[in-house]
Amino acid sequence: MENYNILLFFSLFASVSTGVIAKTDENCLNCVSRGKEWCSSMKSCDVLWCPSEHSVFNKINCPQEERDSKFEYDDDFVRKKVLITTAAVNSDEPQFCFDNQMPTMRVFNTYDVNCSSLPPAVPCFAYTAVDTTQKVIALSFRGTQNNLQLAEDSQRKFSTHGAIFSFFYDAFFFIWDGGLHVDILSLQKTYSDYELWINGHSLGGALASVAASHLVDQRIFRAENIKLVTMGQPRTGDYDYALWHDQTFPYSFRIVHNRDIVPHIPPQLGPGYSLFHHRTEIWYPNDMEMGAPFQKCESSDGYYCSATLDFNLSPEDHGFYFVKEMPAWGGAGCPTLWLK
Repeated sequence: MENYNILLFFSLFASVSTGVIAKTDENCLNCVSRGKEWCSSMKSCDVLWCPSEHSVFNKINCPQEERDSKFEYDDDFVRKKVLITTAAVNSDEPQFCFDNQMPTMRVFNTYDVNCSSLPPAVPCFAYTAVDTTQKVIALSFRGTQNNLQLAEDSQRKFSTHGAIFSFFYDAFFFIWDGGLHVDILSLQKTYSDYELWINGHSLGGALASVAASHLVDQRIFRAENIKLVTMGQPRTGDYDYALWHDQTFPYSFRIVHNRDIVPHIPPQLGPGYSLFHHRTEIWYPNDMEMGAPFQKCESSDGYYCSATLDFNLSPEDHGFYFVKEMPAWGGAGCPTLWLK
């Protein structure tokens, strides 16, 4: 800590002496728009030295402004509600999970489709549900078990908002055309004042991101009425997609369990072909037991939070969220008694 303070002092001194310290009206967006480096810890532009974890070069990594309290992350809400809606999709009969954990939620329909136009088949599964007590429509996507999508290296243009990794884009529209489109329009018309919760674990998290984006882009739902929460979501789109998402959705959280490897794939491959996470990462650098601390990461996808683990990543952490083995617990109907 002492060394850090010394470096901070010399950096500030050097910045003042060279005239490059930020003006009082300078901010991160103005700074990076001019191709400069913003140092979030110093709230300064183009300083001589900044700790790597505080260095910002992209707009999507600029510190986020204070959000309305109704759009803040709530650990209790996620544990008691979102964990259930996310896990339930791992059962072919999601209602079993709701009967055990959230009996006011009723499944509206399920969607079991092949998400690949080429062999072998890639199964995709999703459900819609309605809770008239909580005034909620739920939409959740299952993570696929096939590795073909990780070898896919192309992107699809998404409306006027950048591009999305091809497999995720195609998989969503296979489900959309497989019955989801008609049902979503019907649910929105019938329950127009309800919130829409969109969830997914693993690759299902990427499909949830695409779903939320499509519904808002097509003006089927308003962004402020959507709560998008994913767990272990891989990178889904390019820089422009991430930036548009951040500017559009007031309630969007990507939960990352400790050393989970999946949020770090596909990798950022450099200028000209870079995939970026959108906001907001919620990182639990622990076992996610009840009461475990978490970090709300202020950037979208820079060298922060879980990214600081470098290559010390784990496939095992991907399967467990909030001390539940997601596919197994959900597939078993979300039983109250569950041995870790």
